[in-house]
Amino acid sequence: MYQTTLVPTGEGDAALDAVDDAIEITAAEGTVHVLGVVEEIPMYERSGKPEKFDEDDPERRERLAAAVDRVATAVADAGIDSETAIESGVPAHEIAAHADAVDADAVVMGKRGLDAAADDLLGSTTERVIRTADATVVSVPVSE
Repeated sequence: MYQTTLVPTGEGDAALDAVDDAIEITAAEGTVHVLGVVEEIPMYERSGKPEKFDEDDPERRERLAAAVDRVATAVADAGIDSETAIESGVPAHEIAAHADAVDADAVVMGKRGLDAAADDLLGSTTERVIRTADATVVSVPVSE
């Protein structure tokens, strides 16, 4: 059992798939840290839907805060303490930095299935965290 785990989340539900695993591996007297990251990407590096990366979008921050709260509620319902935070930056960097800051024993995160070509070209946040974090990283496949 781990004393301190970190569950990062975006605006979606990937962390909801990971939270059950985080609860299972966290000691009853442990703490699950729930981290939301507002992704900041410079305009010249953006692709896809530019409005997705609008840094002045309060609705986006609200959706992220709601996602963090959903995960924290699931942790509380299991009788485990949780702490929440929202950071801005490059998700993989912020997740690894937060894991270091809270001295996390494990990072438990959902991994969305990109198609093979996109995954080969872009990689995923989970893969970047696996490469950069000092803590154990548990990758949980996201249900479709």
